[in-house]
Amino acid sequence: MKRIYLLALLAFLSVNALAQKVNPTIQNGTVLNYSAYIKAFDRTLPVTITATEIAAPVHLKWAAGGMGSGVFEISSKAVESGTKIGIKQPGYDEVTKLKDDETLIFLSKSTFNTLTTTKAFELNKMKFKVIDAATPFTLKDKEVDTFYAVSENGKTKIWVLNNPSFPLICKAEGVQGVDLTLNSLQ
Repeated sequence: MKRIYLLALLAFLSVNALAQKVNPTIQNGTVLNYSAYIKAFDRTLPVTITATEIAAPVHLKWAAGGMGSGVFEISSKAVESGTKIGIKQPGYDEVTKLKDDETLIFLSKSTFNTLTTTKAFELNKMKFKVIDAATPFTLKDKEVDTFYAVSENGKTKIWVLNNPSFPLICKAEGVQGVDLTLNSLQ
């Protein structure tokens, strides 16, 4: 009888361990490999973003499928309270500084706090509501601990890493004509 209980306990623990979601850590040197579908050109490009500095001001080095490379800088104010995702072509300077209300591939601390406390938030002047994801976000066949949010009109969807230190956008559909999907991180 003890063996049956032990086997049942081990089976329960192994199933529970398999069901756990992964929550990757983003730190200096983390390399994020995305695919970006640009609707205007009907083209998908590989985009690599390296977090060279995650303490504010944040520096994100990017390279887009032979189309160019550079560094985006996100200010301390934007990291704390930015309300927009800045998807734009970088400038000719070595470092492209985003506006004080713009982040790039992550939510500001204030926006993430609102997301977690009210299950709703505003981004790029669109209102989002957190709902259960019909399709969870996965990396290497493992479910990632994300929040899934949909805009009021249902046209924009984002999956945000459940990480208050760096709430990374893992996937976005319908954001300013670009669909973005995180394929791997290292």
